[in-house]
Amino acid sequence: MNKKIGIIIFARSSSNRFPNKIFQNILNLKMIEIVINRVKKIQFEKKKYEIIVNTSSYKNDDKIVNFCKKNNIKFYRGSLLNVFKRTHDCLKKHNYEIFVRVNCDRPFLDYIMISKMINLIKKNKKVDIISNCLGYYPKGLACEVARSKVFFENFHRIKNKQDKEHIFNFFYRNLNEFKILNISDPVYKKNHYLNLSVDYKKDLKMVSKIFKFFKNNYLINTKKVLTNFHKIKLGRYY
Repeated sequence: MNKKIGIIIFARSSSNRFPNKIFQNILNLKMIEIVINRVKKIQFEKKKYEIIVNTSSYKNDDKIVNFCKKNNIKFYRGSLLNVFKRTHDCLKKHNYEIFVRVNCDRPFLDYIMISKMINLIKKNKKVDIISNCLGYYPKGLACEVARSKVFFENFHRIKNKQDKEHIFNFFYRNLNEFKILNISDPVYKKNHYLNLSVDYKKDLKMVSKIFKFFKNNYLINTKKVLTNFHKIKLGRYY
């Protein structure tokens, strides 16, 4: 297997709460564009990675594929409901040794935290998964970096609906079987009550207001957002 790293951006159009949210405009950019551009800020030793959008074969997601083709972005299509299988098959096809999970409704994804996590898993060969989800963290900043082999070796054990949809649930439920390193951060812990994800249409106004506070810099360091959050007058949007 080639020692490649895949930054996998999970995207779909069929959100029940907010359909097509990844194509909504923030600062004249689509949210998917903001996420991709923030992913491009990821840095680590001997940088070698691919950015790939992971979406479904569902017809409604054709627009995601068309966007990727137009912008020369690698993509993979698979099962709509069995996200674990879609991830497994994507990893197999592209020979990723390590991959990062990124959700496309996270316009404040922490590229510095992700860079740190990638460096850690590259140096710690016995670690299966590095996560920031086993402690306190603001909603919208969850992230995992994992070795593909742990998905290959446990694919046959993924049986229930929740494990198929939420791809790390099985590993978190069986912590004693896997070497999972959790990354804690005092700034995350202090601000764990905040919500930086886009779940509803009103959240777009919140995101726009935060970026405008930083002079429309949508690549702003995530920790600067957290440490200055109390200064941003969000009003009814938060």
